[in-house]
Amino acid sequence: MKLNRMLLVAALGLLSTAAYAQTGKASGTPFGHGQDSIRCRQSISLFTSLGKTGNYQDALEHWKKAYDECPASSKNIYIIGSKILHWRLEQAKDPAAKKAVLEQLLKLYDDRATYFGDDDKMPVDKIMLAKTKDYLTIAGKDADYTKIYAWLKPAIAQTKGATAPEALYYYTFASRSVAMRDTTKIENYIKDYLEATGFADEALAAAGEDAAARKLVEDFKNPMDAEFAQSGLAGCDLLTKLYTSDKIDEHKADKAYLTTTVALFQAAGCDAPAVFRASRYLFDIEPTANAAMGLAGEAISSGKYAEASEYLNKAIALAKTSSERVKCYEVLIQLSLKQGNHGQARTYANKVLAENPNSGQALIVLAQSTANSASSFFPGDPVKQRCVYYLVINKLRRAASVDPKVAGQANRLIASYQRYLPSAQDIFMHPELKKGSTLNIGGETIVIP
Repeated sequence: MKLNRMLLVAALGLLSTAAYAQTGKASGTPFGHGQDSIRCRQSISLFTSLGKTGNYQDALEHWKKAYDECPASSKNIYIIGSKILHWRLEQAKDPAAKKAVLEQLLKLYDDRATYFGDDDKMPVDKIMLAKTKDYLTIAGKDADYTKIYAWLKPAIAQTKGATAPEALYYYTFASRSVAMRDTTKIENYIKDYLEATGFADEALAAAGEDAAARKLVEDFKNPMDAEFAQSGLAGCDLLTKLYTSDKIDEHKADKAYLTTTVALFQAAGCDAPAVFRASRYLFDIEPTANAAMGLAGEAISSGKYAEASEYLNKAIALAKTSSERVKCYEVLIQLSLKQGNHGQARTYANKVLAENPNSGQALIVLAQSTANSASSFFPGDPVKQRCVYYLVINKLRRAASVDPKVAGQANRLIASYQRYLPSAQDIFMHPELKKGSTLNIGGETIVIP
């Protein structure tokens, strides 16, 4: 009995010591307990002050102790730790040493995501983005995009529409790179692209009229879209092979499948029986903007423009994002022009500009429409009618400046329309049109140059 009591006392003593001194990692707490907690705080203080002065050599030991024992205690473990490991990479003498340090750096990002992935300033998607960029810089041409894809996919699934646009870009780039090497991953890339561009559209909608916020998204969404279009992995021929009518029929009650199918064909600019079929099934399940646009496409292919316009207006009413509405208005513009209704085309072009003031194509439509109706302004005054072309050229110059994609077309039109401007002799005979004077044209005021 006495021996048992002695063993019990000893055991309790050990438990008491363990409770008093225990690392943060072992206890699941930020700093740990007792002496270990004190040592953790001291290590953080030392490596932080040394690291901030660039003394990574002396900071290394204290940083490693804090990282090993209390990884959840301070973001500085990861902020300064990254700088320390970059310094170590510079010191590494051979490829094996560099590889070892790189693995440490990549693990550091993973641990930061584990312990601080919900941080407002540096959430998990931005952590994985930083990891990706560091890896690409260090690995160079030897980079393995399957790794990058594996890092970014779960992060984006977590942050969704709030994901950093640059992370979305690298995600689709990695998925595309994998698909280029493994054709069995092509359909996966297509789905990844649709997911990413959907999140980017959400970000654009949230940005509203904030030009800086919109530019931040567009700077990465535009190349993402361009690479998708240029990849050759999502051409009409391939999509038609992947999504046959029989396959669509098999999934006619699967809303997610039908939604993906319709979005894919629309992103690739393909009109095919499969997308029309999918659009009809989807519209029957739940009317959506994309489904209505698909049905509009079917009507257009059959020359049923009135029916197409009805579906496009339904799509506008159902649209959840500005980009969806713009797509509908752009098709309505083309339908109006095809039917010779320039006034209606102008109306739709103005609706596009209300959604996106930097739509160069809408500005070109307005410019050409204005030029085509120049004779309707100022009846009986051919000189003032010629001044209408100042307004036309102003719109074209604006189109070229705000939308590089249409700059070439806009500049060619400017060269064409300049010959219709009033001559110096015309202006001389109309002193009210002297340089610097203003002229109202259909509710818009121009300054005579």
